[in-house]
Amino acid sequence: MASRRKQKKPTRQGFNDRFPGLVWAISAFGIIGAAVTLLFVIPAPHESKPSRRPVLEDFSTAPPPCEPEHASREELERSGPVAAIIIDDMGYDFRIDSAFLEIEAPLSFAFLPSAPHTRELALRAHEYGKDILVHLPMEPMKKEIDPGPGALYLDMNFNTMLRTVRRAIKSVPGASGVNNHMGSRFTADRRAMEVVLNELKRHGLFYIDSRTTEHTVGFSTARALGIPSAERTVFLDHDHRRNAIKRGLDQLVWMSEKRGSALAIGHPLPETLSVLYDALPVLRKKVRLVPVSKMLSSP
Repeated sequence: MASRRKQKKPTRQGFNDRFPGLVWAISAFGIIGAAVTLLFVIPAPHESKPSRRPVLEDFSTAPPPCEPEHASREELERSGPVAAIIIDDMGYDFRIDSAFLEIEAPLSFAFLPSAPHTRELALRAHEYGKDILVHLPMEPMKKEIDPGPGALYLDMNFNTMLRTVRRAIKSVPGASGVNNHMGSRFTADRRAMEVVLNELKRHGLFYIDSRTTEHTVGFSTARALGIPSAERTVFLDHDHRRNAIKRGLDQLVWMSEKRGSALAIGHPLPETLSVLYDALPVLRKKVRLVPVSKMLSSP
């Protein structure tokens, strides 16, 4: 009797054996997807000094303090001396600019439109409820000084000026006002300032005249056009030394007590940050510190 040969049962092929190419494709897709996800989940590191911050405008002597109009006796009795502080030139150094945003005081912040961190920091400032301004670069008196990208110049034609202003406004999310960066030549020209200020009015923005020259017509032109406005009283840190910054704060208090209100402009410098941290508790006992939008003069 012939022995019955055992037949081997056909082996079941695994998915990997039948579709090797598809398995590799799915694995590769998963790895790539995970890598892309990590790029969005893990924040990119910020450089402390990403690029050059524009220099301060070079004065032979810094413009003198502005003498604001007297507040009425009723206003003084109701609120006491009032002061505001704007920190200009924001958007270049992520770390120190962030440190200024963290100060628990109603400081206001002016961002340079073309700075590398302007959008991110302006959005954060908006979340913190800070007043945000476009720090609009304008032509200085000394031609060798570069006001930075996106600056307004007197030799621009009407349409170029408008495009420059509109691009700057669009670059700073949450902005409710504008002040000038440099501009000792530009702000002294009434025709040019009328072009700029009419565009700000169209966007519903207020204007702060940084008063980088005694010949500025920015504040008076803004008032004539019906734009809520104010002007700088004191520069805090044109001289970067700590003692000079302390004197600037003392001058801010003195002008506020003398006239009822005063507006200071400072910059995101390590010295200014340190002095403000030390001085703010005492400063707030002498004056009521408010956002710059509370300092506006309506025509």
